[in-house]
Amino acid sequence: MAIRNVAATAVLGLLFVSLVVIYLMIPQNTLVTFLSLLIMLVSLIVAQSRSWRDIGIMAVFAGLVSLVAAGLVGNAVFGGAGRIIVPLVWLVILFAMFTSSQRALLPVPRDRAILVVNRFTGTAHAAEGPIAPPLIPGVEQQLAVIPLYELSTDKRVDKINTRARHNIDGIEVHIHYQVKEASRALGGIPNRSQAQNQIAKDLNKDLREARLDVTFWEKLLNHQMELEVEDIVRSVIYNNVIAQNALEIYNKREELAEATKLQLSKLVHRWGIEIIDLEFDRIDVNPDVFKGINKAFVREDETLLEKIKAEREASHIRLVGEARTEAETKRITQMIQTLRETGADLSADDLRDIVIDAIRYTTEMNMESAFMRAIPEPAPAPKPAGDSKDNGSKK
Repeated sequence: MAIRNVAATAVLGLLFVSLVVIYLMIPQNTLVTFLSLLIMLVSLIVAQSRSWRDIGIMAVFAGLVSLVAAGLVGNAVFGGAGRIIVPLVWLVILFAMFTSSQRALLPVPRDRAILVVNRFTGTAHAAEGPIAPPLIPGVEQQLAVIPLYELSTDKRVDKINTRARHNIDGIEVHIHYQVKEASRALGGIPNRSQAQNQIAKDLNKDLREARLDVTFWEKLLNHQMELEVEDIVRSVIYNNVIAQNALEIYNKREELAEATKLQLSKLVHRWGIEIIDLEFDRIDVNPDVFKGINKAFVREDETLLEKIKAEREASHIRLVGEARTEAETKRITQMIQTLRETGADLSADDLRDIVIDAIRYTTEMNMESAFMRAIPEPAPAPKPAGDSKDNGSKK
């Protein structure tokens, strides 16, 4: 923002001086005065927009006006030849000033962050774009160029343990992320010095030179991201409560990937990094592990079926027994009622004997029914092989 103010002020100053020269060199004219004031007013309004495009247009216009003023001055001092020579000399001066300022200014691309450090205080700040003011010689130094565009990396985590002791051969993880706060990325990365030295060595560059290359930071961030992802994936797979064995982990891979993303996001937040997406692209498991898990499921299913079958059999026997008991009770009640209607004199002992005999009969019938159910059906006897007769042997 400061460099925009300086640029706008410089352009307005050039335009103002040029208009003053034109006003002084031309005989007093109401129209010229009005146009000069109007031009200054419009320029002031345009300068307030703080747009580099508007400032550039205004700078071109101010340069043209200054050439007109230079021509008037040259004509007044050197005559007709000065009208041409002085504007040309002034044009060369303007070009030299523009070139010099362009070299001194620090361009800041939108997809990168340029960090500047103060050598005396040690504090670092990100240069404001798209054009930052020149660095103060001997005081400020360009420290790093960090990418702000989206980055991605792939990491394969091998030999992962599960609580069910069904090891997973490997998980291929895809991470998509972006640097949001470049200054935090510079200070939050763990083991930064060791990793930076190794990556700079791989790039065959001095560390100071390598920091000004976005490729260096891409490799550094990917390296640190992969280290953290491996530890988090192992922790999530082993400690999760939704999937215990390899088959469940494979089926719940989306939920586990989301849990990994949440933990990784909390960890790399101190780096100034945001995790955009994290996926388990592939989960490799030994086929024998899947077979073992499936066999266990089959045994559990068979046990469950046997239990259900036994419960049904017990329920059937109970219902049959209850039905027979109810029928026998009705039969005994009807028999006693019939005997009483015929005038038979039944004592308490007679009634007790009748009831006991009926209970004994019902119990024997239930036991016989259960015994018959328990006996397997005999296999069909093989058919006897008949004697083969060779009709051709008969004469």
